[in-house]
Amino acid sequence: MKAKNKNNTESKKIRSNLISIFLINTVVLFTLSLIGFIYLKSSSVENYFKENILVNVYLKNTTKEFENKQLIKFLNLNDDVKQINYLSKEDAAEVFSKEIGEEFVGFLGFNPLLDAISIQLNSDKIDVYSIENFIKNLKNFEFIEEVEYDKPLVDALNANFEKIGLWIFILCIVFFLTSFVLINNSIKISIYSKREIIKTMQLVGATSSFIRKPFIWTYVKISFFSSITSLVLLLILILQLSTQIEEIDFITKINDLIILFSFTILFGILTSFISSFFVTQRYLKLKFVR
Repeated sequence: MKAKNKNNTESKKIRSNLISIFLINTVVLFTLSLIGFIYLKSSSVENYFKENILVNVYLKNTTKEFENKQLIKFLNLNDDVKQINYLSKEDAAEVFSKEIGEEFVGFLGFNPLLDAISIQLNSDKIDVYSIENFIKNLKNFEFIEEVEYDKPLVDALNANFEKIGLWIFILCIVFFLTSFVLINNSIKISIYSKREIIKTMQLVGATSSFIRKPFIWTYVKISFFSSITSLVLLLILILQLSTQIEEIDFITKINDLIILFSFTILFGILTSFISSFFVTQRYLKLKFVR
């Protein structure tokens, strides 16, 4: 009876130990995959903010309709331009009147606003040098009154996103190494608790490969299921973010997600394989177990 209770206690300890490793691995791999996802999608967030910077072109009151069409055609054919939005001075006056809550055109007796074209450039063209070159090309159109954009904001975005990208990359490297150490230590502690079993199997004549195999297989399986669980959690988070923040596309580049998912699974499996192999080998070489 005592032997049976002892076996049940040992069985519960082993089960509890394996569950602990599963939870640790899941948390570690989820965090690693999340940081990897942030690194991969940092460019999408950067593109979103950059492409919301507008270059506003204001046209002279003497501009003719065919000249408007000529400029719009030029912009549509320009590879640097992502999207344009034409706003007539009448529509602008209506929008402005709604904002201030007063009909100012009737009060002034004329409309002081100008026809305007708001231009969204592609994200890779959002820097001061590229925008200034783009504006130079517009100077050929003599009916343009003025071109403006938020230069300080462009400088700030480029400078800050460069720093953010560098720090995210450093964080990825640091947590990659930390993840390996955490998984390795959890396996080391688990195998340490079974060191007497290893020596007992050696004493009855079991070969090193025979002893190592079940340990390696157990921890590789745990890491595989931990990887799948962490990726399911990450996928749920991505879908939730896509629902909450529709302006940023989180799932467009499927290849990036496939690479990230494959890396997470392979990292978990290889880390567990390497750790369990060398930790088991260490106890196999020990002559005495304390």
